[in-house]
Parts: sequence; C-alpha cells; structure tokens
Amino acid sequence: MKRREAIKSLMAGGAAVTAGHGLSLAGEPTAAEDPTRKRTVRFAHLTDVHVYDQRNAAQGLATAIRHVHEQDDRPDFILSGGDAVYDALELPRAAVESQWALWKSVWKEHGSLPVRHCLGNHDVWGWNQAKSGTTGDEAGWGKQLALDQLELAQPYYTFDSGGWRFFVLDSMTFDEQTVYRAELDPAQMSWLASELNSTPSATPVVIVSHIPILTVGAIGFAPELRKQPHASKMLSHVDGYELLNLLETHPNVKLCLSGHTHLTETLSFGPIDFVNSGAVSGLWWKGHFRHTSEGYNLVDLFDDGTYTTRYVSYGWSVTG
Repeated sequence: MKRREAIKSLMAGGAAVTAGHGLSLAGEPTAAEDPTRKRTVRFAHLTDVHVYDQRNAAQGLATAIRHVHEQDDRPDFILSGGDAVYDALELPRAAVESQWALWKSVWKEHGSLPVRHCLGNHDVWGWNQAKSGTTGDEAGWGKQLALDQLELAQPYYTFDSGGWRFFVLDSMTFDEQTVYRAELDPAQMSWLASELNSTPSATPVVIVSHIPILTVGAIGFAPELRKQPHASKMLSHVDGYELLNLLETHPNVKLCLSGHTHLTETLSFGPIDFVNSGAVSGLWWKGHFRHTSEGYNLVDLFDDGTYTTRYVSYGWSVTG
C-alpha cells in the first residue's frame, strides 16, 4: 500500500507542547518536578522530509533548516528521523542518486549544526523490485546506498549527548508481501538488549525509530487498512510487544521518538512516553495532514531524566 496515494488532505494543524515525567504542559512546576533541574541538551527532530525536485520540496527543506538555526535558543544538534528522500523504494538508481544529491546540497548550503541520522523506509533503495527495475544484486541495493549517502557505518547505533544515551534503531525489515515491515531483525534485537544492559542505570535513554513502536496514528489509515489489513505491519512495529517488554525492564528508558505517520502524537505506556514528531513535508508537500502542519519537534532533555517537546510549524505554504 502506498500511503501518500491513500491519504487525503484534511484539517489544518498547529503547534503543541508536551512535557514528560511529571511536568505540566503549561510549564508550571508540579510536585514531581525538581526546581533545580538543569537542561543538558536541546535538539530538533526533523523527520519525513521527502525531498525531491518537485513541489518546491528543496525550498521547503531549506526553510525548515533555516528556521531551526534561527531559533533564539538554538538547538545543540539536529536529529534527522528518516525518509530523507521522496522515495528510493520504487525508483532506479539514477533517480535515487539525484534525490540524495539534492538532499545533500540543501544541507550544505543552509545547515551548520551537527546532524544525526535515522533511516526511513523510503530511504531504502530498490526493495520494490518490480517498480525499481532492480535485481537485488546491484551495488548499494537496499540500505547500503542510503548508509553511504549519510556516512553511516551501520543502520543502528548509539551516541551520547548531555548525559543522555540515544539508541537509533533501524525499523525496516524486508517483506515479500508489503515490501517492508516494521521489525528489528534478531541481530539488532540482541544488540539492543546487550547495549541497554551495558548502559548505566543512572543514564537516561532516548529510543529513536523511524516507524513508531507504539501508536494510535494508524486510525488515520483505517479505510485503507480495512481493504488491506496486512498493511498494518507497515505502520507500527510488529515486534512492539517484545520491544515493550525489553524496554520496561530498563527504568532509565524515558522517551521513544519516531516519525513515519506524519502526525503529531504523544502516548504514555507505563513509565515510557512515545512521541511522534509530525513531518517536515506535511502531506508530502501538499499541505497539512489532519491536525499536523509542516514542522519539527524541539526536544529539551534535563539532568533529572525529564524532557519537554514543542512541535514547531516553520511557516511553510504550498507553492507548487
């Protein structure tokens, strides 16, 4: 199922503020908030850009990047949440490389902050072999081309910032029925368990995945899912139960951050919050998608293991 063809542009959306683990949305102190807490890092989560040479997408990305850099309280870095390019799944290599060249040129011209990357499903080259005209034996086929473009050694990794540890996951597993499904392969699941075990219990953790581990956003696709129920495995992690069981054994896991559905969303499941950051491209550069405008999330992390997020609309208007 191709989501951008199944969804129609609905209501306009706006900004939202979310506070985690005992913080009030209005920013007033609560009983659980430590007044001496210190922010240790701020980052911007930009996801689902889908840049290509149509609908002024490159101009939109440039506007978003500049908006981040012009914040009065400037972020320390940018986290790119996946689906950087419009669609590598279904295109021949030359077209995919053209989209990546556009992506890199916009960032080079307008961005100076450090950027961390997460792979998205549309960044994976050629898995739809019928439409991409690939055999699977081409150099770079699958995830490798995107890894090379983003200068990533592997599709999942950790990094530390501001006393927090980030786990960047690879959500995509090849699926013959639907091209991809949201699931960690056994090697990655084993790696995640091992790395969580080796992380000090006093170190708060952010889990980053392109596809949500937990979401109610799939309700926005209900008409399509009634026709193709198997497509649900493309919208949220089919191994969500196993992931939740693993994450809940580590109380220092505070926040799971994702994209993919192009909708803003915040859920709490026990001690863990699940935040979805909307999309820089909105409805694939065609306007707002339901309650969510084109935008990105500003995330503040604090030394007491709490966080706040603020979804920011960067002022984009459909121009083409």
